Amino acid sequence: MTHPGLYFFAAALTVLSACANHATYVEASDASLGRVVVYRNGIAYYERQARVEGDTLKLDVPHDKVDDFLKSLTVKHAKTGENVPVSYPTRGASQEDIVEMAIKLPNRGPHDLVITYITEAPAWKPSYRVVVGEEGMEVQGWAIVDNTSGEDWEAVKVGVGSSSALSFRYDLRSVVNVHRQTLSDKHRFAQAPPTGAIQRVTEKKSKTLVKFAASALPVPEGHPAAQQHGTTYMHTLKRGMGDVAGASMGYSDSGSGGGGVSLGLMGGRSKGGGSGRAHSVASPYKQEHRTRVARLAKELQAKDQNVVIEGYAEESEEEPVEQSMDRANRLRNELIAMGVAPQNIEVRARGNVAGKSAGVELKFVDAAQDTQREGAPVGESHFESATPMTIARGTSAMVSIMKSETDGKVVYLYAPDDKRGHDRYAFKAVRFENPTDSTLETGPVTVYGDGRFIGEGLTESVPPGSMTLVPFALDRQIVVERSQSTGDEISSLLKVNRGVCTAEIKHRRTTSLTVTNRLNESARVFIRHLVRDGWTLEKSPKVTDRRGETHLIALDLKANETKTFKVVEATPLVRTMDLRSDLGVTLIRTYLKVSTPDPEFANAMSELLELYTTMQSEREAIVSLRDRIQEFRTRNQELHGQIATLKLVKVRGELMTHLKRKMKETSQRIQDATIAVVDHKERLMLSRIRFQDGLSELSLESTRETAKRAKGDASEPG
Repeated sequence: MTHPGLYFFAAALTVLSACANHATYVEASDASLGRVVVYRNGIAYYERQARVEGDTLKLDVPHDKVDDFLKSLTVKHAKTGENVPVSYPTRGASQEDIVEMAIKLPNRGPHDLVITYITEAPAWKPSYRVVVGEEGMEVQGWAIVDNTSGEDWEAVKVGVGSSSALSFRYDLRSVVNVHRQTLSDKHRFAQAPPTGAIQRVTEKKSKTLVKFAASALPVPEGHPAAQQHGTTYMHTLKRGMGDVAGASMGYSDSGSGGGGVSLGLMGGRSKGGGSGRAHSVASPYKQEHRTRVARLAKELQAKDQNVVIEGYAEESEEEPVEQSMDRANRLRNELIAMGVAPQNIEVRARGNVAGKSAGVELKFVDAAQDTQREGAPVGESHFESATPMTIARGTSAMVSIMKSETDGKVVYLYAPDDKRGHDRYAFKAVRFENPTDSTLETGPVTVYGDGRFIGEGLTESVPPGSMTLVPFALDRQIVVERSQSTGDEISSLLKVNRGVCTAEIKHRRTTSLTVTNRLNESARVFIRHLVRDGWTLEKSPKVTDRRGETHLIALDLKANETKTFKVVEATPLVRTMDLRSDLGVTLIRTYLKVSTPDPEFANAMSELLELYTTMQSEREAIVSLRDRIQEFRTRNQELHGQIATLKLVKVRGELMTHLKRKMKETSQRIQDATIAVVDHKERLMLSRIRFQDGLSELSLESTRETAKRAKGDASEPG
């Protein structure tokens, strides 16, 4: 492999000593290599010492290494530390492969110089050993260094390091001529230049990824469209897809009927009134649509890229902006339920756009981000061999970079969301502290215990003084059962009109975990739980450590002990609900209990909720009466059969009389129950009419305006 450094090898470096009329070149053995530090970003730092008897030091540098050399070269006096100027020929004044550079010294020697520079080099690789003892742990670190420089490193102090420093190529040798425009005096003399500040590009360039027609969008439970159909989305999902979509919210399915459902926000009435039937009629939310959304969710999770969902409405639809926003939110909510980070999805209402039909378009967005996501810690590290060592050219070496006692313990780690994690069992792991003042780079870890190999793993980068967890074995002694459920709670009402509510919902996801220790000794288990961007951790056991989205939860278990706990996360969603639905009523009832909405709206809604409770009672009474009627009819049939059988018996007397009396009583009960059902139906109908009428008149915006006007009237002087 060609030398990635400078042409300092062997006799390549020459020292020019002064004679009267000619120069005498001396071998470069006086410019010895004393120190090499190899970094992880593709460069190495070289340090040499040179003794110059004359006033010039000439260096031969490979042509393809000149740029790295020029941007990093320092030449100093070893004693004073003062910089020495360097001159070199411009492009074209050197040999084909070698550039001659002359370091001119201010006076004749002897001079003792220190020369440093960087150049390309293979990155070093870390490898660690963890030795588990009875009272603690020992951590050993090794660096694999490859000498491809083309020269032997003899008695050189070798070090390795890493940092967040950038490394790049930059052309410093080429002669750059800048073309300047010639201006005449016809141009304005005092024209102001643009500001010199760097402008951040905020314009977003988007590319359409996928389109969904209105008929292909999910219809959430409680949505106005869902009220026309009884089959829920979750029922058909379990029947047709199992858990593939991972959905957590109920949705309606229009079944196999041909009529379809309206996707309108408020009934979807067309402009100009009419019968009130929906203009945009959606076909059933089919299996293929669910599969498509699930596939899209997986793709977005893998790309982890920002997207925008733009909603569109038909020209003839009422309130097109709200219609289009509802459609965009429905797709967003479904994608979030399937695991896409809420922070990655933005929604926009486009309303009526020429050439666009009702539905949504999802687009990737290339935008300059004002903030950077919190990633894995990098920090800086530097390790150096205590004694000089020799690494021949074309060979590699393992350099010991650390060996230290540290605080540590064998624990367990449950990481179901990791690519190599396990959903049911926790991994055996070593948890130890980085005892150095440098970051330990990501690398393989071999674990030893009781004088034998017990496993191996891979560590993440570990900042100084930080703890790390490295799983190394799966012994199936810690068993975890995990389940998830979701729930919604109204955070704030955005709009209520004609019985339809648009609200900001706090969507909660609850993860229940049951952890069992099957060991005959106590164990400490760490649960690695990911809280994705846009979600907030509301409830959990104590979090011992957090890095980005990763939260570590510690759990101490006694021998053969089982513990159960819950982790609750929440994210805001915007949903549209029909207040005639059970879900809509349940959510609004909870909202009134825990919040302080507009008093006039709260009073009106409370009266409607009482009516809804009455309606529920009437429905339950009707169901109960119908069950009793069915029982009475069954009993009547039994009595009729017994009487018919008894007629064949000669001696029947009192028994026949008793059976006829019972049959008459049962018939009367059927008649009374039937009349009661009619009465309850009448009361239910009246309550429903009052409820529907009240909802039609109810408007959150109007009550707010009324309250504002009342407040204004009260403030005016009589």
